[in-house]
Amino acid sequence: MIFISIILLILLGASLGALLGWASKALKVEGDPRVDELEAMLPGGQCGQCGEPGCRQAAEAMVKGNLAPTSCPPGGNGLAASIANLLGVEVSNDPDAVPVVAYIDESQCSGCTRCFKACPFDAIVGASKQMHTVISQVCTGCRLCEKACPQGCLSMQAQQVQLNTWQWPKPQTA
Repeated sequence: MIFISIILLILLGASLGALLGWASKALKVEGDPRVDELEAMLPGGQCGQCGEPGCRQAAEAMVKGNLAPTSCPPGGNGLAASIANLLGVEVSNDPDAVPVVAYIDESQCSGCTRCFKACPFDAIVGASKQMHTVISQVCTGCRLCEKACPQGCLSMQAQQVQLNTWQWPKPQTA
């Protein structure tokens, strides 16, 4: 009797597995492969700075043409150029746009932990009731921590030119 029950359960499991396998192939929804490429290029912090709830939705909106390639502040100009290249569109760069990073005035910081809880990139380190600091190499300038700080001790400052952030200046047109 137990042997028959085991055989029936194995047959039931195999038939349901085969049915699910057929359904996954027959009912597959084809998507644009550029969405997956764009999602892989985006920072993945789900910060919402572009106006979309997450990076997947932002990639879908960019492919549809509803969102500009420059709409991801954490990605900066380099990401915008890569996205525009993938989508085959032009990027209008603002010459006055400067990359920014968060800066914490440590003498004013009370250690409330709201800033590093708001940072989707883990660029802020510190402990409760202790001073916090920003890892500038990780900070993307998304400004979420600035909005979360109740003391106002967090500000955005122009990113210092370093070896990995330096860009060749464009020639001036006469």
